[in-house]
Amino acid sequence: MKNYYIILGTLMLVALVSGCEKQKAETVKLATPTLQIDTVTVSSATIVWETIENAASYAYTVNEGEEQTVTEPKAVIESLTAETEYTVKVKAVPGDTELYTDSEWATVTFTTSEEIFVPVKYTVYPMDPVAVMNEANLANSYIRNVSPSGNYAVGYDDQFGDPTSFIWDRSTGEYTILDAGENEGCIALDVNDEGIIVGAVVNSTVQTPAYMDFKNAGTWNTLPTHNLENAAYPGFAASITNSGLIGGQVVTELADGTSRCVPCVWDNYQLDQSMFELPENGDAVMYGCYIYSMSEDGKIMSGWQDWGNGSRSPAIWIDGKLTRVYGETETIDSEGYIYEGITWAISPDGSKATGYFAPDGMNLTGFIYDIASGEKTEVPSYGGVAFDNSGKVYFTGIMGSSGIVWENGETFTTSELFDGLEGTFATTVDPSLGTDGMLETVYAISDDGKVYGGSYIYSAFGSALQYPVIVVVE
Repeated sequence: MKNYYIILGTLMLVALVSGCEKQKAETVKLATPTLQIDTVTVSSATIVWETIENAASYAYTVNEGEEQTVTEPKAVIESLTAETEYTVKVKAVPGDTELYTDSEWATVTFTTSEEIFVPVKYTVYPMDPVAVMNEANLANSYIRNVSPSGNYAVGYDDQFGDPTSFIWDRSTGEYTILDAGENEGCIALDVNDEGIIVGAVVNSTVQTPAYMDFKNAGTWNTLPTHNLENAAYPGFAASITNSGLIGGQVVTELADGTSRCVPCVWDNYQLDQSMFELPENGDAVMYGCYIYSMSEDGKIMSGWQDWGNGSRSPAIWIDGKLTRVYGETETIDSEGYIYEGITWAISPDGSKATGYFAPDGMNLTGFIYDIASGEKTEVPSYGGVAFDNSGKVYFTGIMGSSGIVWENGETFTTSELFDGLEGTFATTVDPSLGTDGMLETVYAISDDGKVYGGSYIYSAFGSALQYPVIVVVE
């Protein structure tokens, strides 16, 4: 009998163990959360999901980092970097691990917002004509271009004798008159963040595209051309990207044997026109084209393109192919007006262009051109000249008035950009000029909208002249 009970007990124990093992083998995996992005800011994000049945908590990671635990179906992630992509993984964790196991990981990716810059003060860097004209032939000028990050700015004056150029260096806050070297004059049209200046050098009636490495104390070096005599429009380098690609124009022999100015690039300082569709007939394009700017990726150029009768279309070139923004025919209306215009600037992202158009050659209006859709927004002004990354477009004023700014369909004056900010002047302009040197018209701006380049108006020689000024906001 004793053996009977021993055997019976053993069988019951085996059955119990077997039951437990069976129960463990049948544990249930929790449902995988379905993640949603609730909010994303410059430095934080909130990820939410519906409550998972039988989950006691939730584990999450950010960019494969250390696991964090929350008990609510929400993860608030903080101390993030602006304009940065993050990947968040979340899984449900059971309370009863004998009955349930963790869910699969769910994944969601987001990018934090762009940091919104709110300026509180500004510093003005006017060039003083009284001081400068003692050493250089520079009486009427403005800032032609500012480098993408605002490290440098350049401009020139060619109205009183041989052209004279200058550069402004943000690291010192000072202007430097550029040495033309053995040339009679030099023209600085653009500069990149590495201090490479592009433009042209001038000798007698010949103008040659050229560049200078200002940062490394370089001198002017000419760029390759076709060695043809200048047409009515000369050759020059108009724009340079931070990668070193240079865009501009050179006199080129066309298929009919005529020589006209047409677009080009210099890649690694070597002339390249392979991407451009060149005109075949020189008489059909009068003098050719004139280039003003180039997108950072080098795919879009802006400027104007002639017709044979003298009309001039504001134009862009996309991957080397010409698009006339206005003026698809040689004349306009039954009156047969000869017209003119310029596409002056391209937005930093390459999506828009701005400039002006005068359908009768006299009455100007500014425009913003959407490159993808072809839609044009007209802005009463003497023309658009600059963009920043925040969507603002900068225009010259009407009839001698100061510049205007367009934003979201509304316009305001240049001076309103600085309303309510604390301002200081790095340089004192001679009081006899009747101005303090404050910026009146924006002609160029850094991509981040922190360095404005343009001009102020002063009185001299019995007339009103403009002179370069930089404003840096902080």
